[in-house]
Parts: sequence; structure tokens; C-alpha cells
Amino acid sequence: MKRYYLFVLGIFLAIFNASAQNDSTEKITLSGYIKFLQTVSFSGLDTFADPLTNNLIHNRLNFRYFPNDHWTVAVEARNRIFYGEQVRFTPNYGDLIDQYNGLVDLSVRWHEGDAILVHSIIDRAYVDYSSGKWEARVGRQRINWGVNLVWNPNDLFNAFNFLDFDYEERPGSDAVRVTYYPGVLSSAEVAFAPAKNIEESVGAAMYKFNARGYDVQVLGGYYKGDLALGTGWAGNLGQIGFKGEATWFVPMAPSPDSVQSLGVSATADYLFGNGIYLSGAFLYNSAGKAGGLGGSGGLFNSNLTVSAKNLFPVEWAFVAQGSGSITPLFSASGVVIYSPQNNLVAGIPTLTYSIKENWDIDLVGQLFFMEVQNDFRSLAASLFFRIKLSF
Repeated sequence: MKRYYLFVLGIFLAIFNASAQNDSTEKITLSGYIKFLQTVSFSGLDTFADPLTNNLIHNRLNFRYFPNDHWTVAVEARNRIFYGEQVRFTPNYGDLIDQYNGLVDLSVRWHEGDAILVHSIIDRAYVDYSSGKWEARVGRQRINWGVNLVWNPNDLFNAFNFLDFDYEERPGSDAVRVTYYPGVLSSAEVAFAPAKNIEESVGAAMYKFNARGYDVQVLGGYYKGDLALGTGWAGNLGQIGFKGEATWFVPMAPSPDSVQSLGVSATADYLFGNGIYLSGAFLYNSAGKAGGLGGSGGLFNSNLTVSAKNLFPVEWAFVAQGSGSITPLFSASGVVIYSPQNNLVAGIPTLTYSIKENWDIDLVGQLFFMEVQNDFRSLAASLFFRIKLSF
């Protein structure tokens, strides 16, 4: 059955190739990219012996069909080839990659060998209808209710791992969403993402409005067994951008594992006249009180599981970011994350060079330090080299 879906995608591509040559109105469009990412990982900076390497060839195809001014049909797919030592030495590597909790399985492992995995997934597939003040979308889609750039307690449907920098599009949900726009600065939205297990379903409503120069949102609904109530805002304190969000999760049925949880995050940022951008943010996550990271906690890879109820496995976390251009084609950025719970420090430096239009090279580091048994030590370090061609 999974190969059937990808066969349909192949037919869609063939239709595009046939239509694009004759349809000057661009009713069908194709975009995407192809990337090569090489990763070298170390157990820590105190030893560079026996590094683990991994390689990823990553292709994305984004299709759009516009039959008229009201309808849009979208299909987007990721095709990835993983190979290297991390695949070889990581038990059940295919299971770690092939994770999707949606209603319909649209993924396939084409090949899974000793040190190689070939995997495809359709992570967007929806039909959108808009007319006047109404819009409705059905299918696999991204429902982004978050306000902040790092941690989003309001993002009930599509919470994401901030450390997974190679997945710019972020995860989607199999959902139905209806939006009404009563005014230029206001909207009302209702969404429902069913799951095979009803306790894992999410259904919520959100209302946005503007008050005294701030965009404000309030939301509430059912989140995987909890009643979720939240709010968010975005505006300015003088020349400084100021935004934040908070969500309170209350179990609807008592059980030994059900506890109330509160997530709060806020961000302040500023763009200087010379193009330098600085921001600072914090996260309070009451679900991270017990234990925290403990040892390594699985934090040091892009497969860290997150949810709106537990965005980061610590109670308090702070982040500082900065970016700027060194030359018109060469830019640099850096992120530092700190948690006092385990004296966790994560550093993420990034260098980007634009070879030419649509060609980019990135060099990214992820360095993790933490206090373990009263000893502050380097726990993990990874270096990523990525080249990307967009089309």
C-alpha cells in the first residue's frame, strides 16, 4: 500500500512534466532542493578518537496544483539516503528515522542494509479551499500556532526539535483546519488531528486579535488526554521585538501518570542597522522538573522526541542567538543554550557561504557540556558539512 502512494506521486510528477511545457498560466508548479549532509560526531571534546561519521543525501519535491482561484492541491515528499557508521552502529536506525504518528502511513523504506537506509515520506498532502473570509484545508499539513522561534508551548499540533536544523519545513499533521477572518487583524481557527488511538488526538480552537499594537492569541482544546489552555503575543517594546506564549495542560482523567504541566516561553530580539541580529529567550517547562537530562538523555541527536507539553527535557532553559553578514555572500551565526538544572551548555556555531544563486554551503557545530557528578565535562560534539541546491 505504501508503494501505491509513492506510485501516485510519480504519476503526479509525470503530469507536471507534461503540463509545465504547455501551461503558461502555471497551474502546476514544482520546487524543492537536493542536499548533501556529512556528520562527524565525537563522544566529547576531550577525545577525538573513534569519531562516528554519517552521510545523508536529501531530496525534497514540492508540488502545487491551482485549478482556479479558490482551490490548491499540494503534495510534498522527502527522499533520503542515509549511509555511514552511525547507521551501522545504531540499533534499529530505520525505526528511529521512520517515525510518524499520523493517521495514514505515507512512508516507505526502499532499502535497509547494514550501513545504509533509503527512506521516503510524503510529509505534506492536502487540499485547500479559500473564498472571501473563509479558508479550509484537509490533509497532511503544518499547523503552526507557535509565536517564538525556539520553543513553542502554543504549537499543539506540530511541536518540533530546535536542534534538527536540517528539517526547515518542520513536521506536519493529518488534520482538518477551518479559518475565518472577521477583520484585517483578526482570525478564528478550528483544527482537529485524529489519531488511531483517540487518546493521542488533538483538537483545538484559536482566536487572534490586535490590542494596543500587540498581536494576541488565545486558544483551548483537547491535547492527547489533557485540556489545553494557552495564550500568546507578539509586539514591540520600543525598538525591541517582544513575543511570548504559554500553555497550561490539565489531565481530563486522573491516572498515575497524569500531571498538570505549564510551558512558558518569551523572546526579545533586535535588528541593528548594520544587519546584525540578536535575540534572547527563555523556557519554563514544569514537565522537566523530575530528573532532567540525567546523563545524556538522548538530547544530542535530531531524533529527540518533543511535544507541546515537554519541549525540552529540563525545567528552565535560556538561549542567546546572534547572526550577521561578514561579506554579502558569507554570514555567521551562533546559538548558546543554558539550563541551570544540570548546568547544561549547548553551543551551535554556523557559517554559511552562498556559492551562487540557489547554491549554499553550511558548516554547523553542535557542542554539549554538562555537569555530571560534580564534574563539568564535554559530553558530545558534532560537526556538520552541508551543501544545498534549491530549485
